[in-house]
Amino acid sequence: MFQVASITKSFKEKAVLKGVSFSIEEGDKIALLGNNGAGKSTLFNIIAGQLQADSGTIKTSLDFQREIGMMPQGDLLIEDLTVAEFVELKSRMNQLKQADINGLLEMVELRESREQMVGSLSGGQKRRLSLLLTILNHPKLIFLDEPTTGMDLEAVDNFWKLLEQQEFTSVVVTHDFNQIDAFFTKVLILKDGRIAATKTVEDIHQAGQTIEQYFREEMNKGGEQA
Repeated sequence: MFQVASITKSFKEKAVLKGVSFSIEEGDKIALLGNNGAGKSTLFNIIAGQLQADSGTIKTSLDFQREIGMMPQGDLLIEDLTVAEFVELKSRMNQLKQADINGLLEMVELRESREQMVGSLSGGQKRRLSLLLTILNHPKLIFLDEPTTGMDLEAVDNFWKLLEQQEFTSVVVTHDFNQIDAFFTKVLILKDGRIAATKTVEDIHQAGQTIEQYFREEMNKGGEQA
């Protein structure tokens, strides 16, 4: 479905990615984990086409424009429109005919905020709006970069439940371990510029660990502190 092979990227003389490879199969829900500065967002930006890799390839049978959704870490929103106006504008830009704006907003629990200015939304509301824009075209694969940033615990819980209902194949860059054990099927750990470990969540749980415990154990190998 989607394959990343031997991606490298350096900034000046600092190698950030040193040959990152992984594949995504239909139905996967992958948590991409790593310490700050591990290169997670750099990898996301390369996949999104916003940054050129020094070497390596990305191959997919999917149409990048129509079948892949990208939710960056920063919310790309027009703040001087109402929520309803903004979603309607984006629906037209995506050539969605007769979009049910209320239904779409209901899906991300923003219907009651439809007349509110986008700029006045809370951080969690803005992230949910960004998620809606990411899935507006019903993509087959979505990439989310730190989607729960700025949310309180209740909002984080609601976000994962909301995403679970949509059943997208997904890759999520996150450092937030709240509620993630029930959502993901596989974990990839980015360390020292490479995918240092990969394991299914089922195997992690069968070993009596949470995702966070598995992550910290892997990061502490070789002396790196998580």
